[in-house]
Amino acid sequence: MPGTLPGYLGVVAFAGIKFAGYSLAVSGLKTLEPAIASTATKIAAVRTGLGVILGPLATLLIVFLISLIFIRPDTSPNSPNWSFQMPEIYGLLFVVRIFVWAFVLFLFTNKSPIPKSKFWLYSFVGAIVSSLLDVPGYALALAAPGKIVFC
Repeated sequence: MPGTLPGYLGVVAFAGIKFAGYSLAVSGLKTLEPAIASTATKIAAVRTGLGVILGPLATLLIVFLISLIFIRPDTSPNSPNWSFQMPEIYGLLFVVRIFVWAFVLFLFTNKSPIPKSKFWLYSFVGAIVSSLLDVPGYALALAAPGKIVFC
């Protein structure tokens, strides 16, 4: 059964949506938190870059680890019986996003630290923003021309 992946234009569209959304979100965060001294575009560029580089690798790693834990033996040798669904994968991805946002906030606030409660709240909200931006990002990535077909 063939499938498709977004091509270069799809990846650029996805990254563009993420960058624009992160820029907006960090601009709002900077008004709440004066400890963040860097520009919103610089922080958004770092977060987008981490997502583009680490996102596909983390997703594949999560799918692989979950498959090791949750694949049940099937009576048919040609079709594995997957006992996990997309919510489990996305849930783990959400947790990873919290830590990625924590890392980004740590990078840009190390001179004047944010109180831990606010730090983790901002990381959690950042993960929510990242997850919400997936919807228009994936839609544009899938609609972009130049898809890569695989079997």
